[in-house]
Amino acid sequence: MKRFSVPAARWKAPAAWLAAGLFAWLLNTACQLSRGVYTDVVCVLLGFAWAVCALWCLTGEHKSEDTPARMLLCAGFTVGLIFILQLPYSFSWHDLASYSADFSVPGKPDGHLGYIAWLVENGRLPLEINPMDEGFSVFYNPPLHHIVQALFMKLNLLLGLSQEVALENLQVLTMLLSFGAVHASLLLMQELELSPRAVRTGLWAVAFQPMLLILGATLNNDILMIFCVLRCAVHVLRWQKGRRMSDILLIALFLGCGMATKLNAALLIPCIAAVFVVAFLREAPRKRAAYLRPFALFLLVSVPIAIAWPVYHLAAFGMPPNYVRLPAETINVSYLPLSKRYGIPDWHARRGLFYSAICSIDHNVWMQTLTTGLFDEMTLFPDGSLMWYVSYGLLMAFAGLLVLGAAGFVWMVFHRRDASGWFLLGYGVLLLASYLKFTLDYPYICTFNFRYIAPVLALGAAGLAYLRQRLGRAGWLAECYAACFSVLTLFVYGVYFLG
Repeated sequence: MKRFSVPAARWKAPAAWLAAGLFAWLLNTACQLSRGVYTDVVCVLLGFAWAVCALWCLTGEHKSEDTPARMLLCAGFTVGLIFILQLPYSFSWHDLASYSADFSVPGKPDGHLGYIAWLVENGRLPLEINPMDEGFSVFYNPPLHHIVQALFMKLNLLLGLSQEVALENLQVLTMLLSFGAVHASLLLMQELELSPRAVRTGLWAVAFQPMLLILGATLNNDILMIFCVLRCAVHVLRWQKGRRMSDILLIALFLGCGMATKLNAALLIPCIAAVFVVAFLREAPRKRAAYLRPFALFLLVSVPIAIAWPVYHLAAFGMPPNYVRLPAETINVSYLPLSKRYGIPDWHARRGLFYSAICSIDHNVWMQTLTTGLFDEMTLFPDGSLMWYVSYGLLMAFAGLLVLGAAGFVWMVFHRRDASGWFLLGYGVLLLASYLKFTLDYPYICTFNFRYIAPVLALGAAGLAYLRQRLGRAGWLAECYAACFSVLTLFVYGVYFLG
């Protein structure tokens, strides 16, 4: 096993990420202090600035084969920044509730914002509270996301910003994590040894994905978990090649942090375990002892971070690790037959382009998974309007993109037959199977949401990239399709934000 070492070049990305985050923080603060008067102008100027930069980089003397991918990454960051400038912190329905630390009054702030407020106001974890008690269920969530957000909230308040502006600035962190998920997708494709042209195709498929952009503006814990899972997968692929101690420690760290954010990051565990076991058994018997130390360090780093919160709640209150708080019974569709929920969407389901919380419309798992992947639970345009039909066209393009990505990914795995592909395929299968089981166990329309399977976007991007590389001259069709989908996405949301 190689000693712990990190190439100096790999520190450049975190430094650039930090600088970009500081810029986003300052810009978002300025827009909020101006009460949004200049927000639309700022968004247009951001797009113009990117276009000028891209033109200069793509036509300059220093252009390389990686330049187009870098420009797409910058475009993804720019669009993510526009999303947080345009969307208020409270736009999402995903268990945010209100920012208040007072859980003793009626209408308790039993949501992610209440969790953050508790940490800010009390300066400690809610260890004495049973999450199974009515009105306190948000505390069953592992606290990493809320701790990070509470620290950033406290920093904003200490700098003299108002509570409202500080809350808006929390979106900067989630936006950076969303961008980090796109960057992790890029690293994943590079570790799969796909060509720069193929990687560019994959970036077209993932850099402007509405689900990642929306989660980047949502103040819940989904995007941190997605980021940790994808970075963990990147370092698994790196460890398979180099057996570096740095990679196995980073696998442990990202896995632990993912589970300290949301426990379903644990779906990676059997896949990582399979990678470790296969690597151990394939090694010559006399060399296997060298694996004991890194494996022990992996457990020492990952296990305490991952299980501390659920083990504490199990010991203190008898709360099972798989505890899930139930949504309102008004959105329970268990009374409908499985054929309606899992069959071909009926007329009412097909007409439900945007989330309505009406069971007769939002009951079909497949339709809801697609629509939430593009629009989450937002309503962008009136039913039957011209842009409604354009958005429906985007929905059909998204379905085609997922099919192409899945086909390319499966082709890549079975054609190459390498350990990296089997690892990613195993995780993808477990993720989709877990999602279907979740929708069966909890048949509420709010559980039929693409955010629970968002990491498959990175796998689909890799699949499209492989199609671009494998099909030769015909591969440009895959890139063209991904680019057209992204352009249509930007058009739809551009009309929504500026229209």
